[in-house]
Amino acid sequence: MEEYPRVIYGHDGAGNPQCPSVDAGGVLDVSATRVSGWQTATIDVTEDDDLSGAVDLGEHYRYLAVIVPALTLARIGVRVCATADGTYVALGSGTSAQTDPTTGGYATVFDIGGWRFVKVSTSAAQAEDRSFLVQGVRG
Repeated sequence: MEEYPRVIYGHDGAGNPQCPSVDAGGVLDVSATRVSGWQTATIDVTEDDDLSGAVDLGEHYRYLAVIVPALTLARIGVRVCATADGTYVALGSGTSAQTDPTTGGYATVFDIGGWRFVKVSTSAAQAEDRSFLVQGVRG
């Protein structure tokens, strides 16, 4: 086995962890991976059938990892705001800032460029409540 992959994952040539965020078993300490932790962004159709409630990632993150539930066919996008209770605007312009039309059931990542407060949007009304799992990730 080549030694190169071990270096990438924080181990020396003998397999010993070299990063303080990796324990002796090679398991990463989640707090050291620079992620926000998973949170739920829910589209509640009784409130808004194509926009989730606000999620505070806790800090500013470069990327937003999203686990997409089953959906009514739609594109998925992200809305952002400088404050939790301000006016959320679409991230990017047009369909280039959204996924291709989908019925969900997969994971994706959006480049949110350092925003903290986010909402998940769909281009079409959802037939029932949808819960997206989201996590901020630093670049």
